[in-house]
Amino acid sequence: MLHILNELRVLKASAQAQESSSPPFWRRFSRSAWPNELPQGVGGDWDGWSSVPDLQQDWDAKHKESVMLALQAQYTRAGLKMPDSWQSLQCHNCRVVTVGHQLVLAGGPAFFHHKILTAIRVARGLSKTSGQPIVPLFWMASEDHDWKEISSVHGVNQAHSWTPRHSHIARPVGQLSLDGLGEVLQEWMADGLSDQIATDMWTDFEASVAAGECLSGLMRRWLHRWYGSDGLLVLDPQDEDLKTLGASLWAKEFEGRGVHDALHGSAAMDGPALVRENNIFWMDEERGRVGVVREKHGDGWKAGEVGFETPEEGWLSWAEKHARSCSPGVLLRPLYQELLLQSAAVVVGPGEWNYWMQLPQAFSKHGLSLPALRLRDHGVVVSQEAQRTGWTLSKGWLPNEVWDRWVLDQWVAQLGDDLVHHKCALDKWNQDIQAWSREVSPGLQGPAGALEAATAKAWGQWMVKLRKSLKGTRAKEWSSARKGCESLVRSGLPQDRWANWNILAGDRVNLWKAQWLSETKDLHAVVWVLEEIEESKFPQNTTSSTSN
Repeated sequence: MLHILNELRVLKASAQAQESSSPPFWRRFSRSAWPNELPQGVGGDWDGWSSVPDLQQDWDAKHKESVMLALQAQYTRAGLKMPDSWQSLQCHNCRVVTVGHQLVLAGGPAFFHHKILTAIRVARGLSKTSGQPIVPLFWMASEDHDWKEISSVHGVNQAHSWTPRHSHIARPVGQLSLDGLGEVLQEWMADGLSDQIATDMWTDFEASVAAGECLSGLMRRWLHRWYGSDGLLVLDPQDEDLKTLGASLWAKEFEGRGVHDALHGSAAMDGPALVRENNIFWMDEERGRVGVVREKHGDGWKAGEVGFETPEEGWLSWAEKHARSCSPGVLLRPLYQELLLQSAAVVVGPGEWNYWMQLPQAFSKHGLSLPALRLRDHGVVVSQEAQRTGWTLSKGWLPNEVWDRWVLDQWVAQLGDDLVHHKCALDKWNQDIQAWSREVSPGLQGPAGALEAATAKAWGQWMVKLRKSLKGTRAKEWSSARKGCESLVRSGLPQDRWANWNILAGDRVNLWKAQWLSETKDLHAVVWVLEEIEESKFPQNTTSSTSN
């Protein structure tokens, strides 16, 4: 279990640290230190925003009321108390900062939490600067159907994977049964999760099973426990009334006037996300979630074996009647989300940023406003082992071979002047042989050159042996260095894309969260760095988890 404490270095806002009543736990770096690839076309002094949030826009009263009714019904069914932000949501000028993601198992990789923390921080900051209520809202991507993307969670030592029942059917992940999940959770919890977090999460799991819920219900309980006290509202858009509000979007896709038509002929057609001719997926109990494609012959559509011909009543009436079975694809989902929410801002990751930026023309053609996008903040935990190697954020994510070479290069450099002296002596010897050979006989220049090449090759082989020898003579240090690498990168993936937030944070999760969320004056995208230190140097954490 990692135990981490940081001093906080605030860039461009030094007064903030003095205003905080809690001790600092993070070092904060500007966006220019971002360790991952940034979205396309951005860099330099970019602050992480696509535009300034428009807080003057009105939230359509009908859509807001429907969203509030859906939220109330979903929390009531789960027996959960609405977060305090529910009162703010009822204000006439309230807006939301939206963040969405798949329902990753047990909270999945750390960036899932990074996105949510960013949304809460941005909402608080905008509320303070504008004087109007801004509420963070989590959009559950419960209709995505690729369960393999969400079915693994890492412990300290290994990944733990779950295979849902009826996994051969492309069922929306929110509808997945919890059968078999308990065993996987117990194995994962035994692999480094703190006792208190494990107890709380297991309590939620048992409550979800007792209530007959699917994965979306369990994720609501976990999100409520982790962030309910911070004002996060959780909305599952797989709601019949909300889907009916989106009927105009579904109808346009079948009419040929949807996203594909809006982007046709533009550079956006070659963007990172595939622009389908029809961006609807059809859902039913038997087949799961199936993409809608054009019939080979005629003007109709089909989803697997289900066919769709132009209805006599028109596509809009048809879409209103069949709205629950219409599920938006990756490029239609942002339009559906913003049709309902008219977000003040949307927090996204680098990949999401790129496909949202495919859509300005589609938003315009559908009469919708493209919200301000905010790149999520980033968090990196630097273990004691990684610190001993001298790794810093500027080094970036080093794959195994690159990391090993980098560590050994440092060790070789530590040998100091002796190694340099020996290499210089060898080079001087070769130069002397070349000069002497020229004096003795021109015919010796070729053999002398071959001798130099042979000694250079032998030196290279000797260096390989030297490096291998250093591994052996410094076995303990080498083991520590390897652990440092594995704490940052596994299977080529950077830490935030595999390491679980609650495993990283452990008993200090509330201290981390409080410090992250206290920074609300400067809302630029930043990188938070935490360095592992001795347990004895930690202040006691008296903050408990949010209960149901």
